Amino acid sequence: MSRDYDDFRRTSCVTRIKDQKDGWYAFEETVFYGEKGGMPSDKGTINGQPVTGLRWDGDTLYHQVEQPLQDPIAMQVDEEERVMNTAIQSALHVLDGYYAKLGRKIIAIGVHPDNQWYEVDDKNLPEGHLDEVQHFMNQVILHSQKVSFHYMKGSEYPDPEYAKYDEVRLVQIGDLNTQPCGTLHVNETSEIQCFAVLYAEKTARGTKIYVACSFAAVNRLRQAALTEQKLCHLLSGTRDTLADSVQNLQETGRRLKKDLEAAHKELAAFQAEKLLADPEPVIVLDHTDAGMLRSISQALMGKTSSLKMLAAAGEGGVSFAIVSPEGNARTLMDAVKQKIEVTGGGSPKIASGQTAAPLEQVVEILRQLH
Repeated sequence: MSRDYDDFRRTSCVTRIKDQKDGWYAFEETVFYGEKGGMPSDKGTINGQPVTGLRWDGDTLYHQVEQPLQDPIAMQVDEEERVMNTAIQSALHVLDGYYAKLGRKIIAIGVHPDNQWYEVDDKNLPEGHLDEVQHFMNQVILHSQKVSFHYMKGSEYPDPEYAKYDEVRLVQIGDLNTQPCGTLHVNETSEIQCFAVLYAEKTARGTKIYVACSFAAVNRLRQAALTEQKLCHLLSGTRDTLADSVQNLQETGRRLKKDLEAAHKELAAFQAEKLLADPEPVIVLDHTDAGMLRSISQALMGKTSSLKMLAAAGEGGVSFAIVSPEGNARTLMDAVKQKIEVTGGGSPKIASGQTAAPLEQVVEILRQLH
């Protein structure tokens, strides 16, 4: 196994081309890490060109840039990205050890800088658990422990799953955790820098805990602060009044929604009254959406004693409704479906549907049903 990744702070080197395949390059050595083992790929440059791709072919990492390369090769990994990816990887190893002592297990992780989380196989974590995790990680960073790497034959490792490997790399983080892993890790836990437990949510398998680590925590804080500032500006408030302003906005929204629903019903009732005066059984309405059409048909139901069929053309196609005080609406809808493709249904007295067929064709079919 390569020792290239035993020092995460090694982010530059000068090397030579070893192989080339369809625009992808392998080199005599590399400081880049390609996504594997739950760790994202590095970002950076090769001979000044941004690296556009990294992929593994067995144990060999191939690199891609836009323009052809020639020796000598100068590599430079983005240091902030390297630190950010390495810190969360190491923090999750530490947490593996923490949960193992609690008799629990981390069953899934997310390591993207904008979405870092881990999932524990327990839906009923005790109250105050997140605070305990936060305190634990603070102590791990404050009282730094060394990280060391050890190599052994796969056949000698206790887990038979690793027997197929010639060599297994063990990552030991002080007395906190030891496990096989080929990814990058910090040299000591203080280099995790910072770790914030954000919030948790229940999942089908346990509990998902969202976190932010290293520079990702800084980015999350800046984004949150900018969002807070924007909300304060939009709501003409301050940080101290922001929660109350949002609550007032929600209450206003609910009140306006009720007022809109009431106005919608009044308009539908008004439209229904007008339609009652029309002797035609099939009536074409202008500029009426499917929702309004259903409301009008419901208002008509309590007022008409004869069959009424409404149709209107909208952006989503043609909407229509069948109002049958005699209880034949569903039967008439089935008759329409036999002639054109329709989505919709309803009750024996009111049925509604939508179709891509032309309005003229829909109206003709409805008239034939009368």
